[in-house]
Amino acid sequence: MHLGLTALLEFYDAHQGDDALVLGTVVATQGSTYRKPGAMMLIAADSSYRGLISGGCLESDLAAHARGVFEDGKTRNVCYNMSEGDDFAWGLGLGCDGIIHLMLQRLDSNTGFGFLETLDRAWKNRNSGLLSLVTSSNDPGYSAGDFSLDCGTGFSAGDSLLMQSKRTNEGASVASGHNMSRRYWQDSIRTASGTIDLLLIPIMPPPAILICGAGHDAVPVARLAIEMGWKCTIVDHRPGFARADRFPAQCEVRVLQPAELSQNIALGELDATVLMTHHLGHDRSYLSQVVEASLSYIGLLGPRARRDRLLDEIGASGVHVYGPAGLDIGAEMPESIALAIVAEIHAFLNRRDGSMLTQINA
Repeated sequence: MHLGLTALLEFYDAHQGDDALVLGTVVATQGSTYRKPGAMMLIAADSSYRGLISGGCLESDLAAHARGVFEDGKTRNVCYNMSEGDDFAWGLGLGCDGIIHLMLQRLDSNTGFGFLETLDRAWKNRNSGLLSLVTSSNDPGYSAGDFSLDCGTGFSAGDSLLMQSKRTNEGASVASGHNMSRRYWQDSIRTASGTIDLLLIPIMPPPAILICGAGHDAVPVARLAIEMGWKCTIVDHRPGFARADRFPAQCEVRVLQPAELSQNIALGELDATVLMTHHLGHDRSYLSQVVEASLSYIGLLGPRARRDRLLDEIGASGVHVYGPAGLDIGAEMPESIALAIVAEIHAFLNRRDGSMLTQINA
């Protein structure tokens, strides 16, 4: 699960000079809720915050609860019950009929802000891993908010006992495989002194997407990818198009000949690529290299016949390529085509089919 950690860690980076931050984590839900267990938000002492645990309706109220956590350092549980109309009493009027259980914990700078310091380093290194968070405990040696984070050698923190869960191996496997569809597990550990209840959260770096071709229609694809918090690289052999000032500042823009792609881009670290050069020869060169690298998602602009021709020419007719790339939303203009492509990649990474949530009878 991506979790919105990019924005959360940007907030952490900006507040490393603070004495403490408060972390809010959704630990359980019932019924219909905007976010599910594992969703987080960070709150600073000035009540500024980053991260969503609802549609933006509960965050300011949580910031008020956080003041008490800043003052006494005690972890607090907060419950929002929308199933009996309580949200109207608060003036929220959500009507979601769900229940959200959250845990607020203080993270102090002198302890590395809990797991945030290690997570930030692992995130920047694009390491996957698993966070095991104590949600409740009757073992006097453990308290709600205790944790273990394992993102590989050199990127671990907390108490390793909390990783002794029957689902830890499965969680680590999912995280390393970039399966964004599996969000969390709840489990418990029995010790000699009691029971520790855990929330296990796979940690995955943001998806990395490569756009081959820096034409005008590549710009909205890059913009949407960055809005999603993805890592985005654009390559093109034309210096006039492969210019950093044409794309969001977070993008990496490279001038490369098509044949130079695999020599200069770590294709094995990518989650998706979109070929949009509008040139048969260039697409052929790019396609042969990304197919050889066995990328999970390969998107190609143009009709099916063009896709099949290119696959035949590189001797890869059995390889599945999403072409024409994108969901069927009636897209025609560059912006709507970009929306269709990014939505399809998002659906693919989440193991979904991209169908409507509400079926419409013909």
